[in-house]
Order: sequence, then structure tokens, then C-alpha cells
Amino acid sequence: MIKLTGLNNEQVQEISRRIADAFYDYPYHEDDLGLMKYIRSRRDMHTYMDAIIQASYHSGLLYTTSEQEEGYLILSGEGVGSIGFADGMKMISAEKKALGGLRNMKSFISACFAEGGSIETRMRKAKRKFIRIEVLAVRPEYQKQGFMRQMLEYVYALADRRGLPVILDTDDKNKSLRYQHLGMELDRVRNCGEKFHMYDLIRESETALPQCQI
Repeated sequence: MIKLTGLNNEQVQEISRRIADAFYDYPYHEDDLGLMKYIRSRRDMHTYMDAIIQASYHSGLLYTTSEQEEGYLILSGEGVGSIGFADGMKMISAEKKALGGLRNMKSFISACFAEGGSIETRMRKAKRKFIRIEVLAVRPEYQKQGFMRQMLEYVYALADRRGLPVILDTDDKNKSLRYQHLGMELDRVRNCGEKFHMYDLIRESETALPQCQI
């Protein structure tokens, strides 16, 4: 894996477009609308993802698989880093625009944290450290070639060296099943509204002592 550095704004925007298109064109499970329930157009998806990618890149959290950039990974958490304050404020402003204003953004956030909050929230309440996968995306032309597994194994190895669990949440049943096939365990499914579920997943470190359930 390569941490992306030295890019100009146009290059970061191109990465944002690639990731946004991968999300927008994804065929959701029949039970899930996911992010598409709140983001109604490709343009809005580009705006939403560009906010996340720009903030993550400038905070040093954006990785890719190789010089060919088959896939992209955003990590946060213990020893990895977090989005800086100024970048975070820019991200929130752009996300609000993509979601159609403050009221819709509040509705989206409320849904995402339904039924006891995200797995990250619960881990923090339990005072457990972790590495979180914020975004994992493989470009369509490189899918089903093992790049998702490659990125996950990189994160698992990083987490095992530090004795930390890996966590993520996703908005689609089929995505959840793929993560489970590749080593994650389903922590819980949260019902966040009509055809909107959040699937919380965790992979405990192979080098850590057993932990109580969160």
C-alpha cells in the first residue's frame, strides 16, 4: 500500500470522482438504499465524496494499492491519525451542500447513529482503541481481482502489529457479507429507517488479549 502525497488539487479531485462513481453505480441489495437514500444525483455524490477525500488526503489518511491506483483506502484511529480541524470543517460544509442543506444533513446523521450509535461510538465509550476503515473502494475495472482482500490484509497486519481491532460500518447487506467473507465479523445490524441499515463489523487483533463485548 502507498500513502498518497504530493498530489495537486486536480489529481485529488480525480480520485474523488473515481470513488464517487464506484459508490453511485453500486448495485445495492434489495433491502437497502444506503447512502443513495440521501444523495440523489451523481453530482451530489461527487460533492459528498470530494469533501471526504480532500479532508482525508490533507490529513495524511489516504492510501492506494499501487502506482496504478486500482483501489483506495482511508484509515483513521490509534497511531494512524485523524482529520484535522480545519479540513473537518470544510468537509462538513461540503457534505451539507451534497445532502441538500442542514435539515437533511441532521436527518442523515441521526439515521447513521441510530440504535445505540455506530460501532466507533460504542468502542470509544468502552475506552477501546482501534483502527477504523473509513472508506475502501476498488475501481470498477479492477474489481474481482483481489484488491479488496489486499487492502484488508494490509489493515489487518497493521492492526495486529499494534494489538488493535479493526472496525468499520457499511450501508449494504452484500457489502457486509463480503467483508465477513474476508475476515470481519458482524457486530450488529442497526435499523436506521426504511430501507436504510448500518452493518457494524469488527475484526479482533490476533495478537491482543481477549476483550469483553461492547
